[in-house]
Amino acid sequence: MQTATLFDLPAAQTPPKAVRTASRPPLALGELPVSSVPAAYHREHLFSPKAKTAAVVDHRPGDLFPALPDPSREPKAWVVWRRTEASVSTPDFLGLQAGDEITIVGDTAATVVSTCRFGAVVRYALPRSPWATESHAEMYVTSRNQFGHWYR
Repeated sequence: MQTATLFDLPAAQTPPKAVRTASRPPLALGELPVSSVPAAYHREHLFSPKAKTAAVVDHRPGDLFPALPDPSREPKAWVVWRRTEASVSTPDFLGLQAGDEITIVGDTAATVVSTCRFGAVVRYALPRSPWATESHAEMYVTSRNQFGHWYR
C-alpha cells in the first residue's frame, strides 16, 4: 500500500488559454475621462468623488449620475446605500468598460468584468501553485495612480 507524503504533488494541469479582446487605448494620465460618473484628478490620482469631496475638488460631472452620496455609518443603512446607490450598474466607470484590459497595482494585468457607480470589478490571474484551488480572483478598482495602475 502506498501512502501520500507531503511532497507528492498532483500532475500539473494546463490552464485554458485566455481570449484577448482588442482594448481601447488607455486614457492619458492627467486627463479627465468622459464618463457616466463624475471624474476628478487630484494629487496625480484619478477617482470618482463622493458628494462631500465633489464639493471641494475640481471635477467633471458624470454624464448619467451625480456624485455618489456618502454612505451611512449605521450598518443597516449602509447595506441599503450599497444596494440602491453604489451598486447601480453603469455603462462605464471613469472610462473603463467591460472587456477592457488594465494594469492593477503590482503591474498585474486584469480584465474589467463589470462597472457600477462605486467602481469596476476586475478579474486577474493568480500565481500558479499546486495548492491553489482558484486560478483567478476578482476585486474592485476605484482609482488610478500617477503610473497608470488601478487600485481600490
